[in-house]
Amino acid sequence: MVKNKVKLNDSVSLIYDGLMQEVDYSEWSSYIIDISKEYVNWDAGVLELAAGTCKIANKISKFYHNLIVTDLSFSMLTRNKSNLNKVCCDMTRLPFDQKFDLIYSTFDSVNYLLNKRKLLNLFYEVKRILHANGIFTFDVSLEKNSLDFEKSFNSEGNYDGYSFYRKSRYNKKNRIHINIFKITDKNGNIITDVHKQKIFKFDTYFDLIDKAGMYVVECLETFTFNNGSENSERVQFIVKLNKKRC
Repeated sequence: MVKNKVKLNDSVSLIYDGLMQEVDYSEWSSYIIDISKEYVNWDAGVLELAAGTCKIANKISKFYHNLIVTDLSFSMLTRNKSNLNKVCCDMTRLPFDQKFDLIYSTFDSVNYLLNKRKLLNLFYEVKRILHANGIFTFDVSLEKNSLDFEKSFNSEGNYDGYSFYRKSRYNKKNRIHINIFKITDKNGNIITDVHKQKIFKFDTYFDLIDKAGMYVVECLETFTFNNGSENSERVQFIVKLNKKRC
């Protein structure tokens, strides 16, 4: 496993799979495959950004065998015991010289980039390592999702000897969505971890993708093939190299 500037310890990794147990990873991975197979072949070189504990990668790798998975969190990646090719790195400073046919990211991981500079750096890095005919596909959470999520969502549960509580709140002024995790081990020790996400305006993605020298082929309502909009909760971008805008 390769590392660069990384987050070695992430307390949420202790309960992440329990936190995400309602996620249908089969549906999500099938959606990524359905999107990508219109553009790339089965023998494509594939890179996943922000793979977490690699649940989606485990399924994607059955279709695309030339897969490398990455995450900023070393502890997230090491929770996965498969023989996937794993690289611990920052998505805005990717340690690759090789080109990829497909680059993807899921579960609004791009929202963890908290300012436009970092978001633009991601797009520049993708442009640098994406094959001329390749695609980059990623989903993001928009403001409607944060407003709905904050009203209705706090959660608690137990996983792998830990109990956890998550509180969600959204600051509409600075467009930061915060999830506060309180994790308690079997000895009663409490760990608090705060995760922040930036809820960029819809048009910001188009502007920065264009600035990086790419264009949006499609922008979809996540998990569908319907057109997405600023009123969507989540959208899925499909991006290619080309200054031409569609």
